[in-house]
Amino acid sequence: MAMPFVPDGLLGLGRVPALLLFDAILPVEGITQQDFTEMAWQAIVSSPEVAKENKHQIIETEHLMKALLEQKNGLARRIFSKAGVDNTRLLEATDKFIQRQPKVISESSGSMLGRDLESLIQRARDYKKEYGDSFVSVEHLVLAFAQDQRFGKQLFKDFQISQKALKSAIESIRGRQQVIDQGVQPCVGIWSDKCSSKYGRRRPFILVGSLMISVATLDIY
Repeated sequence: MAMPFVPDGLLGLGRVPALLLFDAILPVEGITQQDFTEMAWQAIVSSPEVAKENKHQIIETEHLMKALLEQKNGLARRIFSKAGVDNTRLLEATDKFIQRQPKVISESSGSMLGRDLESLIQRARDYKKEYGDSFVSVEHLVLAFAQDQRFGKQLFKDFQISQKALKSAIESIRGRQQVIDQGVQPCVGIWSDKCSSKYGRRRPFILVGSLMISVATLDIY
């Protein structure tokens, strides 16, 4: 059974802020921004819009996959590329699956969180624990698709994507870095470790991050 997700009126506002969108998910406990990295959260809150654009009432795993693959220079795309997968073909296959799903005529009904997507997010949490991370990151979501009975498992089979290949790609990208900050993916930590700036390894990244936060704060007001 699908769970109530968010009133369609909010979805009609377009890409509404993440906090506003998920404050409306009262029945779905445990899915909060505080548990995810910014990139992972962005993909999750983009999923309802992907569903809406395709006239789907139930938000499912295929919508999340599309949201992940549409993140330009996103971590999911880097993981799949490292595993030898063509992201363009993967997105095309995802779109084809989405197009085959039943569409709703009326836009007055509210959207629903699908059972498979809810299960996938829970598996991502399990991977977070396995990796010893503080937040659910994009790589955890990607790995969770391998057990997705609705869509991910068959997709990975069609593209010959193994769990071993994914974990190897993830290890190659993040090394031994752990996710301890919502705004910094493990790969950023690796880049900063290799940084040879005269200002130090971390300072340039801290400066850029501070500027981004300042701009975002000003944009809110």
